[in-house]
Amino acid sequence: MFKITIPKPEWHSRVANTVLDLEKLRTKELYSEIPTHIFFQIKSIFQILETLGSARIEGNHTTLLEYVEKILENKAKTDESQQEISNLDKGIEFVEENTDENTLINRIYLSELHKIVINNLTPPPRGEGSIHPGYLRKHNVSITKSKHTPPDATVLQDYFDNFIDFINKEHLAQDQLLMIAIAHHRFAYMHPFDNGNGRVSRLLNYALLIKQGFKVKKGRIINPSSVFYSDRDKYYDMLSKSDSLRDKDILAWIEYFLLGLKSEIEKVDSLLNTKFIKTNILIPTINFALERENITQQESDILKYLVKKDDISMKTEELKNFGITGSVKKSRVMTRLKKKKIIKAITKGGRIYTINFVNSYLLRGVMLSLEKEGFISNFLNKN
Repeated sequence: MFKITIPKPEWHSRVANTVLDLEKLRTKELYSEIPTHIFFQIKSIFQILETLGSARIEGNHTTLLEYVEKILENKAKTDESQQEISNLDKGIEFVEENTDENTLINRIYLSELHKIVINNLTPPPRGEGSIHPGYLRKHNVSITKSKHTPPDATVLQDYFDNFIDFINKEHLAQDQLLMIAIAHHRFAYMHPFDNGNGRVSRLLNYALLIKQGFKVKKGRIINPSSVFYSDRDKYYDMLSKSDSLRDKDILAWIEYFLLGLKSEIEKVDSLLNTKFIKTNILIPTINFALERENITQQESDILKYLVKKDDISMKTEELKNFGITGSVKKSRVMTRLKKKKIIKAITKGGRIYTINFVNSYLLRGVMLSLEKEGFISNFLNKN
């Protein structure tokens, strides 16, 4: 009754072909030319997108530009929509810090994720919090805009135990990606917590991808929720269809999930190209900041010089290339750049600097450049 099985796709089906393509991506060695200090800033950008995208799937109306302004102004999280986003950000950090290929994703792991995503949020029906943080629901629930009724609370523990066994089982290589897709649906199907299930399930996607060898700590960026937030209605329709638990409907969900995942991984992998980053992202970002008068012409020239260097870094003494001579003048210019947070030392206390586009006014331009290049789905508006 509670056992979860993996339906077998036909060998030449779209699902089987997508699995083969994803297997190549999983084992692909990424030889990024991008310096580490730039890669991790890009990774931070996509963490912002993952966080906001997951929140908006749940109906959070915060726009990307609003969220960017909150980051830049360093405003306290005074409303629940911002708290929800902050919680998801911490959830991603928890997954990355506590997950590898040997991690047992058990009740304790999922309970901790749940407590993180609902922290300081008002419990339902008024808010996105929880009555029992970290505990399986003790009452029956319904799912908004869904005909599916989750399992009765009296049998939920059996469903949950079976689910834990399923995601930690040693699956055959050809079934591992199918398992992740099914796990996402089954978590939503059983709705183990009284609230926050969607948010936890998308963080679980991330954890399972890491567990199955997509090495996000070694040069890869994964933005799994982007599979869903580009078309939220289709996401919910596909989930609802697979609630039948018929093999053909589960396979349709798997195909939707894996095709979206493949598309996103290929797209983001292509971003890890130094020439593309410099020409299509960073230079337009600097131009945008200059147009908005966030930086001066001199600062723009210095940043462009820095970005065009092979290692995207510079020392203070290189300011002589801009006619800035004398230690006092050089120190004054570098102090201004650091104060505006548009450059930062590569290592703490170091004297080699790189462009800083995550926590500075350059972030606006980066987001617009990524949107123009097709890396950001349409959540620039309230819808």
